Amino acid sequence: MIPASAIEEIRQAADIVDIISDYISLQPAGRNYKALSPFTKEKTPSFVVSPEKQIYKCFSTGKGGNVFSFVMEMEKVSFPEAVELVAKRSGIDISRFTEKKEKLSAHEKSWTDTLRWTAKFYHEMLQGAEGKKGSAYLAEKRGLSEKTIRSFGLGYAPEGWEKLLRAAEKSGIPKQHIQELGLVTHNKQRNSWYDTFRNRIIFPIFSVGGQVVGFGGRTILQDPQVPKYLNSPESRMFEKSKLLYGLHAAKNEIRKAEAAILVEGYMDVLALHQAGITNAVASCGTSLTRYQAKILRRYTGTVLFIYDGDPAGKKSMMTGIDILLSEGIIPYVVTLPPEDDPDSFLHREGRERFLRYSTENRVPFLDYQIRVFREAGFLDRTEEKSKAIRSIAHSLSLIPDHIERELYLQELSEKLGISIHALHEIISRESVPENKRNKVPETRKEEHVKPKQELSVLEKTFLKALLESTRYGNTVLEFAASHEEMLELKNRDAQEIFSHMISRYNSIADKPDERIDIVTELALFSSSEARNLASGLLIDQPVSNRWLEKSNIDIEQAKRCLTMFLDAFKNLILEPLVREKNILMENIRLESDSNREIELMKEKKLLDERIIKTTYDLQQMIRHILAGC
Repeated sequence: MIPASAIEEIRQAADIVDIISDYISLQPAGRNYKALSPFTKEKTPSFVVSPEKQIYKCFSTGKGGNVFSFVMEMEKVSFPEAVELVAKRSGIDISRFTEKKEKLSAHEKSWTDTLRWTAKFYHEMLQGAEGKKGSAYLAEKRGLSEKTIRSFGLGYAPEGWEKLLRAAEKSGIPKQHIQELGLVTHNKQRNSWYDTFRNRIIFPIFSVGGQVVGFGGRTILQDPQVPKYLNSPESRMFEKSKLLYGLHAAKNEIRKAEAAILVEGYMDVLALHQAGITNAVASCGTSLTRYQAKILRRYTGTVLFIYDGDPAGKKSMMTGIDILLSEGIIPYVVTLPPEDDPDSFLHREGRERFLRYSTENRVPFLDYQIRVFREAGFLDRTEEKSKAIRSIAHSLSLIPDHIERELYLQELSEKLGISIHALHEIISRESVPENKRNKVPETRKEEHVKPKQELSVLEKTFLKALLESTRYGNTVLEFAASHEEMLELKNRDAQEIFSHMISRYNSIADKPDERIDIVTELALFSSSEARNLASGLLIDQPVSNRWLEKSNIDIEQAKRCLTMFLDAFKNLILEPLVREKNILMENIRLESDSNREIELMKEKKLLDERIIKTTYDLQQMIRHILAGC
């Protein structure tokens, strides 16, 4: 665990404007900064960053928080991982905490350690005498520099059946761990174990955060009986369909370039990165999947396909276009010469020629689809042309944005000479697109979920004063904690914020000089809804300033927060009693039985007395508290 004090130190050292600027373009807007939301498509900026308060709020999606929650949203990582990333970005060393923090399950921790050890073993093999064949292959045949080899942690699995197995035993790596990770294979006939990767170049495969999760191995033998590539077996840590090779090294450049280059192989990624084209990733030797497209969508809305120029590469790109479109990504395609791949083209032609070729031959996905069908002869005959149009129309139906979809349909109509009406008919006859079909169960499910109670003005004022009060000390929190049982907020997000703040106060109650940093606290709420609500309340003008603009002195500001909080607290206590009285009065008005009416009048009298006494007690308590300030 990273201590709260260290987390607060990291947050205070981090400049939220500086870090968010790594992801989106911020423009000054008075005391704040504005930008187009990174969470949704919009034309008018609704994303606000307050450098003074070190928080952000997206008014189009409702999301908000501090620097940690922003990194969690953008990188899709846990809170501890976000803290580590922000610390690294801010130049703060927290290794003394993170080295001991791996609260993974026993199996996951052992797998992580074993994968890291294995990657190091293979890399050292490549650098040593046994790796001469591997290093010669990479340097001479594939043209990779030492820097690229080191940056991507490339390695070599030596010849011999038990090199890794024996090295693991010597290093104290339990045999069970390398078995479970598929690094060794069982020979049933001999009841023995041998290394899975032998005489192969090893490509460590990293998670987006840079953690080794598996390996790919390419043979350097010219033997058709030997599989060209081997990958680690599927496991919870290594799911090829959910990984993009090179993303850990490419993600920042993808954001800056606002586009990703998608290639097929490990060597293609390495060649492009070595040439300084560092926004390239590969789909780990598999066809592009929906999950991989979702990952890419976190970083960009544009993908450039540069697959092999053979028929298999073209087929993969046609399938991949549909997958990307369904995730709101607009694909472009570069078709390389036959028998070429990005690695061979770069190796032969060089960087400048590759960039020029990519620019000159970059084709929008719609033009590429039309060209593929035209080259196959599908647009020459009516029946085949009908099938081609239906196929392209289906692709366009997957685009989530209605306006974009309509514009592409109009473009298709003009290019193939078919009416827009006919295209709409084709789409309407198709089965409901998956992006819409997926929403049906959610709608049905919501019908059975109890609707959330709307946040009342009173609850909003109460919470806002409570949160702002933390800047001036613990007086309000102390009062709230001692009277917690007296009220329950109806809005569940508001109640979560209230309960969290009381819990945090109780954790420091015996340390009167310690204060709670509310901005740091934002990322610690258990639900994103509570975090979004709290950040929205904080980014508004403070109630203490809005309520009375007399002084900026902390002690007066604190008293104003406390007074506003106590007033809201009193009204929250009285609100259910007043509501009960109103219901009772309506029942008296409608009651036709005189005896029952008398009983109801007696109940009203008792309730009136209770309201008067409660009001008096609360007012006395408030006066007493304020008198001590």
